[in-house]
Amino acid sequence: MYNEQLEKLIEMALLDGVLTEKEKQVLFKKAESFGVDLDEFEMVLDAKLFEIQKKAKSESSAVPPPAAAPKSDKFGDVRKCPSCAAVLQSFQTKCDDCGHEFRNVDAVGSSQKLFDLLQSATLRNSKALSENEEQKNKKLELLSQKHNSDGSLVKIFGGKSRAENQDEEREDLIREMNKGRKTIEKSLAKEKANVIKNFPVPNSREDLLELLAMASSNAYDNDGHVGHEEEVWIQKTDQIYSKVKVSSDKDPELLDQATNMVVSLMKKLPSKYKKFTTFPESIKGKIQSELDGDKQRRRENQIKAGKPYAIATGSTILLMIISGLFNGGTITFIFFVLTVVSISLLVRAVKKSNEINF
Repeated sequence: MYNEQLEKLIEMALLDGVLTEKEKQVLFKKAESFGVDLDEFEMVLDAKLFEIQKKAKSESSAVPPPAAAPKSDKFGDVRKCPSCAAVLQSFQTKCDDCGHEFRNVDAVGSSQKLFDLLQSATLRNSKALSENEEQKNKKLELLSQKHNSDGSLVKIFGGKSRAENQDEEREDLIREMNKGRKTIEKSLAKEKANVIKNFPVPNSREDLLELLAMASSNAYDNDGHVGHEEEVWIQKTDQIYSKVKVSSDKDPELLDQATNMVVSLMKKLPSKYKKFTTFPESIKGKIQSELDGDKQRRRENQIKAGKPYAIATGSTILLMIISGLFNGGTITFIFFVLTVVSISLLVRAVKKSNEINF
């Protein structure tokens, strides 16, 4: 029907039963060079594609599928760009040829999935704690009934009274049940830590950023203390960011967004945890400069917050010395108290400044 070369190109493009946008552009360009009417060519192309897909469908319904068919998932385990059919490398989040961003449309958001796993663990723990509390109340009730049925409360031949023995027995039971409660709580902390550590880091752009946002926001709660679970979240943040560094060679925007989250967390963390990850050499200098600037701002804020109290403390000490030289006694003691108060206020102001700025 058409030039032999054009027919050959059509056959090659439709060989897999899929016509990508890039293949279509190539065919249209070639058809135009041969003077073929493009509207007519498009109709013929669509008809050929329909016939091939129809034939493949009828064959697949007639012949049972093989026992182990090869997996094909253009949006999940990406091997071929769904837009232009370009071959892809591992961990790519964007096609080098056409700029198409890869999304796993069938997957649940990674952060939501992780949240659900942690929520399930918490619910199981709540149920176990509730059962522990019920057992505790039942045992206390049975113990109370047993005590009420006892006879005389005082021993004739000395020693502890029966009432004292009963109180000890009750306290032992409460101590034992509370110990069981702590065991359940420790079990939850361990389970949640394992869930976070072993949760797989995704490949898609959106999931990486979503999971990184979740991890970095849970890694510190501005209370000045980093607990065991927060340490696990810090490790997870490092793990996700490491994946981002591998995945973002051709996606600088992804690296920028992820780096901003990590730097924001670093600014808040106590000094011991600030170097929990490393940055690519290309941006390391810029990030270090930003962190140094933030440290300097915190120092200035501390000085600003403590300055009025420092002046008050110095003035009070000076007045105390003068009063000691000329008066002594009660006035000196009053100035001493004022000095202690001023120093405590100074320390408190500096601590508060640290909490605000970390």
